[in-house]
Amino acid sequence: MAQPQSSLLPASHQILFLAIVALLLAVARSEYDGPLCVSENKVFHVRVDLYSGELGYYAFEECGLENVNPTVAMEIGETYTFIQKHRSNYFHPIGFAYSPYGDEELKKEVTPSTSEGNPACIGNLTCAAPMYYLNDEYLGHYSNNPTLLQNVTVNISDNGLDVYEPLFFRSPAEWTSMGTFSMKMRFDDADIKKDMFIFCHIHEWMAGRIKFTKNGTVLNELDVPTLGFEFDYNTPLLSDFDKECGTFGLGDYQIPGHPHCPDQFVCDKDDPAIDPKMAQFGSCIDAMNCHMLVGMTTGIKAQDERALFVHQMIPHHQNAVNMAKALLKRDKLQCEDLTDQETPDCVLEGILYEIVNTQNLQIQAMYDYLDAMRMPEVDNCDVKLETVADDTQQQRQQPAQGSNARGLGYYYDYGNTVVVVLAASMVWMLLQR
Repeated sequence: MAQPQSSLLPASHQILFLAIVALLLAVARSEYDGPLCVSENKVFHVRVDLYSGELGYYAFEECGLENVNPTVAMEIGETYTFIQKHRSNYFHPIGFAYSPYGDEELKKEVTPSTSEGNPACIGNLTCAAPMYYLNDEYLGHYSNNPTLLQNVTVNISDNGLDVYEPLFFRSPAEWTSMGTFSMKMRFDDADIKKDMFIFCHIHEWMAGRIKFTKNGTVLNELDVPTLGFEFDYNTPLLSDFDKECGTFGLGDYQIPGHPHCPDQFVCDKDDPAIDPKMAQFGSCIDAMNCHMLVGMTTGIKAQDERALFVHQMIPHHQNAVNMAKALLKRDKLQCEDLTDQETPDCVLEGILYEIVNTQNLQIQAMYDYLDAMRMPEVDNCDVKLETVADDTQQQRQQPAQGSNARGLGYYYDYGNTVVVVLAASMVWMLLQR
């Protein structure tokens, strides 16, 4: 009986195919081609740019504050200090992870018991990890750094994070009054073959890349692990309109002209007596209210009061966050010291920071709730909106446009993967000929 013909490629073709796929993957993984941010004195003063995305991203004074989320270089064996003194750090305790911190399943935090290099440190808790400080006083007991603590520790995991992180949940005034928060890190594992990430212990999706160097030479030229999602500032959701307003995701909700919103929420913008900057701010408020109106037209297909509450509350929260960020962006508040609770502007600025950061956290928690309960992430519907314009009653259809989709929409970096799969398939078919 004739044997069925094998569908496998000859060995030589298989080797060629695998080599081409490896090359394609290497190209797909190469995400970063800009300069590394190097701090000569090994100190980074941390800021959070709230306007560079929905949640904001870290920036560092040593890298230039215009360079949001730079790729930071850390020399193996050197001690680095990350100072979180500026008020924008409120509610954003910094940490390190071996994977982009966008989801619990992707999280691999850098701790005394985790390693992506030499695994020998895992069992006795001697892996490189951050050490957390307040006013230069160490908050923990673990150490891999004899220049900070005289004795390097064994089987001790307390690096101060359990004291450090909860303090960021205090009010802005109280957090500011505590002094200077900082984190020190000495990464001493030269076997590392991957990058590390900066992340926020409270908010997801704020990952920033760190590359390790040895004698100034980058150990890993490729961006591995890949990010897996696009930063907000690389997507259409951060429009020019948003950049002007200090908001996120409102570019498609400007009025008048949006078919599903009234012509205005804020009146008098066309009055010649109104300052143009004030009128522009009114346009920002109009857009965020339009976005909320569209987002809060939801159905009840889940047949669950809890789902309806969350579907309504997410766009409501997003509106509050955008409104607070827009006012902070105007730089109208005169507050030199957030601890000064006798100055009205200081009180209001503290409220704005709380709105932005706590409600963003709640938005993420509500999406996690929908996911855990297996409820639909969105449940949009069409409603009729009656408006009065020029004393004439008009009816408009107002279909919800999915504005309350997760985080207003995250752009995942699947493009490179698709290219690799398609290209590999083409190569396979050609080699079969």
